[in-house]
Amino acid sequence: MDIFLIIVGVMCILGVMDLVVGVSNDAVNFTNSAVGARAASRRSILIIASIGVLVGAMSSSGMMEVARKGIFRPEYFTLAELMFLFLAVMVADIILLDLYNTLGLPTSTTVSLVFELLGASLAIAFLKTETPNDAFRIINAESALKIIFGIVLSVILAFFAGMILMFLFRLVFSFKLEKTIRRFGGVFAGLATTTVLFFVLLTAMKGSTLIGKDMLKWMDLHFGRILLFSFIGFSVLFQILVLSGRNVLKFVVLLGTAALAMAFASNDLVNFIGVPIASLQTHELIRSSNGDPGALAIGLAGEVPTPNLLLFLAALVMIISLFRSKKAETVTLTEVNLGSQGETIETFQTSLAARVFVQIALGIYRPLRAILPKSLRSWIAERMKNNAADDIVRIHESDAFDLLRASVNILIASGLILIGTMQKLPLSTTFVTFMVAMGTSLADGAWQKENAIHRVSGVLTVVGGWFMTAIFASVLGGVIAVSFFYFGFAAVVGILALTLFLVVLFAKVHGQRKASYDESVEKLVNLTKHPEKALAKTISSISGSLILAKKAMNNVCSGYINGKKKDFKQTGRLLKNLKKTYESSISGFLTLAERHFDESEFQSIHPMTGALGYIDRISENISNILRSSSNSIDSHRTALNRDEREDLKDLRKLAEEGFELLVDSDKIPSLLEKARSKKKLKELSDIKIRIYKNQMKRIRKGESKLKSSVAYFVIVEELVDINENLMALAEELGQVIPWAESKKRALQRSAPHTSNGKISAFPPPPEGKQKKKKKKQKT
Repeated sequence: MDIFLIIVGVMCILGVMDLVVGVSNDAVNFTNSAVGARAASRRSILIIASIGVLVGAMSSSGMMEVARKGIFRPEYFTLAELMFLFLAVMVADIILLDLYNTLGLPTSTTVSLVFELLGASLAIAFLKTETPNDAFRIINAESALKIIFGIVLSVILAFFAGMILMFLFRLVFSFKLEKTIRRFGGVFAGLATTTVLFFVLLTAMKGSTLIGKDMLKWMDLHFGRILLFSFIGFSVLFQILVLSGRNVLKFVVLLGTAALAMAFASNDLVNFIGVPIASLQTHELIRSSNGDPGALAIGLAGEVPTPNLLLFLAALVMIISLFRSKKAETVTLTEVNLGSQGETIETFQTSLAARVFVQIALGIYRPLRAILPKSLRSWIAERMKNNAADDIVRIHESDAFDLLRASVNILIASGLILIGTMQKLPLSTTFVTFMVAMGTSLADGAWQKENAIHRVSGVLTVVGGWFMTAIFASVLGGVIAVSFFYFGFAAVVGILALTLFLVVLFAKVHGQRKASYDESVEKLVNLTKHPEKALAKTISSISGSLILAKKAMNNVCSGYINGKKKDFKQTGRLLKNLKKTYESSISGFLTLAERHFDESEFQSIHPMTGALGYIDRISENISNILRSSSNSIDSHRTALNRDEREDLKDLRKLAEEGFELLVDSDKIPSLLEKARSKKKLKELSDIKIRIYKNQMKRIRKGESKLKSSVAYFVIVEELVDINENLMALAEELGQVIPWAESKKRALQRSAPHTSNGKISAFPPPPEGKQKKKKKKQKT
C-alpha cells in the first residue's frame, strides 16, 4: 500500500476544507463595506463578489512558491519529511482558521500559512540537525520578518489613514448626502473608481497572463499620465450621472467589492491550495525516484505552474462557501458591528486595556479641542451632526453606516494596498481593510460614550488575535509535525480524528453563540419596535430567574447537608446565569421605560426594579450559602447530624414552596393571599429562634461542634433571608403584574400594527369603529 498516496488523497480533502474555512474568514475583507452600507441585497453582493473571486482565480499566475520554498529550503529535507510537513501545515491551518471563524475574529490567512510552515519546518530541522545554527540555515527567516513588519505597518498606517481621511471627507459631505453629493459626488466617485481600477491592474492582475509584459511596462512608464486622465474622465462621467439622479456611491461600493474579491482570489489562493499541490508534486518525485521517500527534495526548488483546472475548481469551492457558510456571516458581522453607526449588540466585554486606551485618547482630544476657536468647533459639530434616527443593526437587514463611509473604506484600503504593492511593502489585505474600517468609524462618530470601551476592546481583541495567530500557527504546526516525524502514520490517523472532532465541536459552539446573539438581537428589536413584547419578556424573566434560583438553592443545600462539593460547580454556573439574567432584565426594563413611558408613569418603575432587586438579593443569599458551605467542607468540619438536617429541612421546604408559589401562580390576588397566609401560619422569626435554641442545646451536650455551628448559623440566616425576600417579592409583584397588564394593552394600541411580520404604516382603527363596521356588515 502506498501510504504517501493516501496522504495525498487526504491532503486533497483537507485542501477543500481549508478553502471553506479560509474564505469564511477572508470574506470580511471584501464584503464588509457593501454589507454594512447595504449597497445591495445580500445575494447581489455575494454574486458580485463571486464574479471577482472567479476572475481573480483564473487571472492568477498559479505559482505556489510560498508553500514549496518561500519559508524553507526543500533540498535539505527528504521527500517523506516534506509529506508529513505539508500535512501538518494543512491540519494546523484548518484548526486555527476554524477556531477564529467560530469566535468571529478576522485574521490573516497569509500569516497563518507562513508561520505554520515556519513552525513545522523549524521543528523538523531541529530534530534532524545537530546545532541550532544548522537548523536556522535551512529556514528563510527573512520572509517571516517581512510578514511581522507588515503586520505592524498595516495596523498603524491603515487606522490613522482611515481616521484622518474619513474626517476630511465627512467635513466635505457631512451626513446630508442628498445635498452635498450633487456638488462633489462626481469628483469623489472618479477618485475612488480610478484608485480601485489601478488597484486591480497592479495587484489583483499583476501576475496574470491576460495582461502582457509589454503592456505592464508601458503602464509603468506612463503611470502618472494614465492616472490623471482616468481621474478626469471618470469624474466628468460620474458628475453627469449624479446630476441625472443616479446613486454613484452604490456603484463605487460594488465595484470595490468585486475588486477586493479579485485581489483576494488572485493573491491569497496560494494560502489554501498551495500546500496540497506541493504535496502532490512531492509524491510525483517519490514515484520518479523509484519509490524512495528518503531522497532529498531537490526537484521542488524550481518553478512549477498550477493547472488552470485546479484554479477554477478552487474558485468554485470558494464561491459555494461564500453563499453557504454561516461562519463567514459571523466574521463579517463582527467588523460591521464594531463600526456600526446605529444601535447594535456589543459582543465584546470591557477590559482594562480598552479603558486605558480610551482615557489616553480623551486626554489627547480634550486639549486639542480646547485650542480650536469656538466658531470652528461649532462648524465642525454641525458638519458631523447625524440627524438620522437610531436603527438596530442586524446583518443584511439594516445599514450600519452610509454609502459614503463604505466608499471611503474601499478607497483608502485599495489605495494603501496599491501604494504598498508599488513600494514592495508587505501589507496584509485583512489588516488594512479591518483597521481602515475601524479608523473611519471612529472619525465618523460611531464610537460614543456608551459603546467606546466595548468597541476599543473589540478592536484590541482582533488585533491581539492577529499577533497570536503567528504564535499559535508556529507552535501548532511544529507540534503536529514533530508528532508525524516520531510516530508516522499512526500519528496521522490520530490527529486527523482529533481534527474532525474539533471541527464538529467548533460547529456546535458556533451554533450556540449564534443562537445567543440572535436572542439578544430579538430583545433589542422588541425594545424599539415591539415594546409590549419587551415588557412581557421582563415579567417572564422574573419567573425564569426564580426557577434558576430554586435549583441553585437546592443544589447548594444538598451539597452542604451531604458534605459533597460535586453539586457546587453547577450552583456556581446557575448563579452566573442568574446574575446575567438580572442585569439583562433591569437594563432592558429601564431602556423600555426611557423610550416608551411618560413621565407620569416613572413612579411605576419602582415596583418592577424592586421585584428584580429581590431576585438579586436571593442570588446573593445563595452565593453566601455556597461560600460558607465550601469553606466548611474544605476545613473538614464535623458533618451535620440528623437533628440539624431536620431543622434546615423546614426552612428549605418553606423556601421551595415560596418559589413554586411565585412561579406557578397565574393570578396575582390568589398569589398574595397564599403568600400572606403562609407568613401568618408560620412566622420565620419563631422558626429561627427555635433552630438557634436547639443548636445551642446540642453544642452544650457535645452533639455539635462550635466551629461547625458557625457555618450552620450563617446558612440558617441566609435561608431565613431567602424566605423573607420571597414574601417581599410577592408584595412587589402584587403591584407590578396588574400594572404591567394594563401597560401592555396600552403599548399594543400605540405600537405600529404588524401584519405577517411586517410593520404597517397604518395602525388598526379604534375598537369602537371596528365593532360598528362589523355590525354594518351583519346588517
